[in-house]
Amino acid sequence: MNNTITRMARPLVAAGILLLAAHGASAVELTEGQQYKLLKPAQPTDVAPGKVQVVEVFWYACSHCFAIEPKIEAWNSKGKPPYVVSVQMPATWNELLKTHARVFYTAELLGKLQQLNGDIFREINVKGNRMDTPEKIEAFFVSHGVSKADFQKAFSSFAVESKLRQAEEMNKRYKITGTPTWVVDGKYVTDVSMAGSEDALFEVLNALAAKAKQ
Repeated sequence: MNNTITRMARPLVAAGILLLAAHGASAVELTEGQQYKLLKPAQPTDVAPGKVQVVEVFWYACSHCFAIEPKIEAWNSKGKPPYVVSVQMPATWNELLKTHARVFYTAELLGKLQQLNGDIFREINVKGNRMDTPEKIEAFFVSHGVSKADFQKAFSSFAVESKLRQAEEMNKRYKITGTPTWVVDGKYVTDVSMAGSEDALFEVLNALAAKAKQ
């Protein structure tokens, strides 16, 4: 899979996702064990009544996560049903993943996640900076306009520690062993391999969300 999706390709990617949305998810036939598997036991979600939560479990250094990110952005913008609440959650099954999860939650606490999410993916997957030490991570944030004091306060904060512990617990409950993985309504698990392709994944997500809403 090509790790270097260019900005020029993004309009074409978005158009593909919009086309999927226009055709709708109703034509997708879901079969348990093929397009998705049941999570047992099902896990509670934190969304309002009438909404369906879709969690993407990802890792910044995962080339597949990086490659599919523009399509996820397009789906979030125009392709998902209005009742879907889409959430990103970092994977945490080893120390490097926990470090990158801390990067995610630090950016979130600083109010910079939307601005920096794509840059973090590119820093690791294109520029080859593993961002695996506090010093490298601090340098990245400072180079993107965050003061050292603000970074250090956020990076080691109780709020980030709490988010990291919650992510670890949910990773265990979701039984995450690979990325990217999607969990719909706390009960349906799918990924690109089960869906059949990246484009088909979004049809499956929409169909699972509709199934959960019934």
